Amino acid sequence: MSAFDKIIGYETIKNEFMQLCDMVHNRSIYEKLGAKQPQGILLYGNPGLGKTLMANCFIEESGLKSYTVRRNKCANDFVSEIANTFKAAKENAPAIVFLDDLDKYANEDERRRDTQEYVAVQTGIDDIQNCDVFIIATANNIEKLPYSLTRSGRFDRKIEVCIPTAKDAEEIIKHYLQDKKVSPDVSLEDIAMMINYSSCAELETILNEAAINAAFARRPSISMDDLTNAVLRMQYHSPDNFSKPSEKDLQKTALHEAGHLVVCEVLCPGSVGLASLRSRGRDFADGFIRICRELIRRPHRILVALGGKAAVELYHCETCANCCQSDIERAVREIRNGISQSGTCGLGLIHVATHQMPRVSENMNTKTEAVVHAELERYMFKARDILLKNMTFLKKAAALLLEKETLLYSDIRALRESVTIVRVPV
Repeated sequence: MSAFDKIIGYETIKNEFMQLCDMVHNRSIYEKLGAKQPQGILLYGNPGLGKTLMANCFIEESGLKSYTVRRNKCANDFVSEIANTFKAAKENAPAIVFLDDLDKYANEDERRRDTQEYVAVQTGIDDIQNCDVFIIATANNIEKLPYSLTRSGRFDRKIEVCIPTAKDAEEIIKHYLQDKKVSPDVSLEDIAMMINYSSCAELETILNEAAINAAFARRPSISMDDLTNAVLRMQYHSPDNFSKPSEKDLQKTALHEAGHLVVCEVLCPGSVGLASLRSRGRDFADGFIRICRELIRRPHRILVALGGKAAVELYHCETCANCCQSDIERAVREIRNGISQSGTCGLGLIHVATHQMPRVSENMNTKTEAVVHAELERYMFKARDILLKNMTFLKKAAALLLEKETLLYSDIRALRESVTIVRVPV
């Protein structure tokens, strides 16, 4: 069994590690072609993504003696520890020096990047050049590190560790559920599609919370409801106990979220991973949808933002749709960005040219606002058109939300496949 089997997903990073380990174990093959082992590798990315695990797996697979440095002493003592670690690695080469959480070694003030801790690391790396000592480091924020430290020659490879993809998340979830008793109704796909993959650690925590809830309720196994409630509570801040609004307000909320869902699914089928009438907070005033596939085109993002307001206005008077203020603001921001970046109505270049100036002429502002309002009306008309051509889908989505309160990816897929979708050119 390879040490890299402990890493779930991240195949690209594992391939890089395997190449480096192959250089360690089969050096002569590479030397015949004049290839030298990279000086060091720096893994960076958000906390909780497994960077330290990856580094330790690389150390284990390499089979080399390793020396780990973490910030656990005051400045002067820590600087001495850095120097002594590099000295010990050089004397016991071949070896690996592991610099964990490198961006925590010194003052986090980004204006002070020449602190003695970083100078000590740079000196140590330079001192072990051509001494068969490999450097691997991790950092949450690479921007806090001085360029003189991260440049080629000190760290020849810099690898960003990103949040798990949907496929990787499904494998990670499967791994974390191995030691848990789950019901047959649990769908890995549904779980993966409803979660925002901020970190592997958060995935593990959510699944553990679901197990705690099931045990507290004395259920024999973890159900899909346990997992759904854990996700809603921990990722969307939607409490288990909440006060429902009146039936009339609940119907409007269902219609509103159904409008977002339908427009999104018509434009990009399979893009909605979760739709719920539960709010993100204490008030049961708004629902939400989770878009699990990025809407790359700006027109799509604008139309989805306006879908909720358009749906409510099809059944109620305009004043009843004034709860959609945040949606309108989001749509307006997208339209403004379109004006600046793509030159809508010929105003783009002028707008960009004056964007950095402290004041923009009143005439220019008037022209820009006129374009924004015209574009907003045009997109509202298009959103209504999409919904009018897919009224069966809208009605079924709203009814199903009222019935189940929260729709999972499989529910939305079954709903979409039960109706005939009419495509509308955008």
